[in-house]
Amino acid sequence: MIKFKYYLGERVDTTQNASVTELFPALAFNMNFKPRSPEDFKKFLYKLNLKSAKTKKTFVNNSNIDAGQKVIDNLTSMTDKMLKDKLENAIGITDYLYDLHNDKPIDKVIWGYREKPKGIPKNHAGDIFVFFKNKKSIGISLKAGTKKSKEPLKNTYVGTQYKRLGVDIKPLENALWDRVYSKLPGIEKFATKKNYIEKKRDVTPLFVDLFVNNREFADDLYKEMLKVSRQQMCKVLNDMSTPDFVKWVKSTFNIQRKGETVPLILVKAVGKTAEQKGDDIADILPLVVSHNAYLNKKSVQEYFIDVKTPEDSKTIIMTIRSDSGVRPEKGSTGQGRLGQYTQLKMLYSGIKWYHSQNT
Repeated sequence: MIKFKYYLGERVDTTQNASVTELFPALAFNMNFKPRSPEDFKKFLYKLNLKSAKTKKTFVNNSNIDAGQKVIDNLTSMTDKMLKDKLENAIGITDYLYDLHNDKPIDKVIWGYREKPKGIPKNHAGDIFVFFKNKKSIGISLKAGTKKSKEPLKNTYVGTQYKRLGVDIKPLENALWDRVYSKLPGIEKFATKKNYIEKKRDVTPLFVDLFVNNREFADDLYKEMLKVSRQQMCKVLNDMSTPDFVKWVKSTFNIQRKGETVPLILVKAVGKTAEQKGDDIADILPLVVSHNAYLNKKSVQEYFIDVKTPEDSKTIIMTIRSDSGVRPEKGSTGQGRLGQYTQLKMLYSGIKWYHSQNT
């Protein structure tokens, strides 16, 4: 599924953007190419035959080769600035792969687009997979941003996590009706508390109309939706035992996993540089003795989770928000904000602060 974000009315294909920084470094390394500029990289890509013997090893299967060709073909659809930024990130990641190769010789790098390479767990969070000549392998989760930016280390959805945890979603649905959806003008003609989710094709247009005609009220309802969703998620987490919470974090977040058969490492690209990033939470998880989730009162989207060990404490930053905008021409499907119901996006963005209880 192609994913889009909307910035000031401009549609941005996030799948295309991510693929540039994932696929292109793998292709460059496997072809022994060292790009030095975006233009240099583009010339290399446009000359490639993805079905040649040397390039095929970058892909898991033929359908991924076809997907890779589409990524190259779609470069012309990206804005000049976005393309330049993403190609510079790809250069930084390519250089990182060559540095890694100097320390530990690499046999090949495979793009983890949809399916995972043979020998890699299906649920592995890596974006690309490095296979070393000593037969060992690692997965790399790639992020791109600025020096101070905090990229999400996990993208998921509220309802998805309810399902994964086996938690009854009715309390969330009921609270959203009482405090949000029941306030939509004309809702009583189309839906009730019991069926408004089932009748979303009738309910969503009511929100779109409100967004067009009374943006301020529509924004207020969206803010209330965020608050309800965060409050309910905090309750779910606080009702969990700490061992179960730790297990959920390990299985859900893209944290570095050094002790696994195929370790996961995190690499962040800034401009033409890329470096491995530490993960402040990975090492303390086995030591966590308590946790507490609560709203960030200074934000309409964030909530925090305090985790404590016998000696230290850390605060995990979480965000719940819509992942798309409201576009009247789209009708009742694919709308963001209230159009997402229990499926608002949920993100883990790392650690807020660290302190020792002994200081």
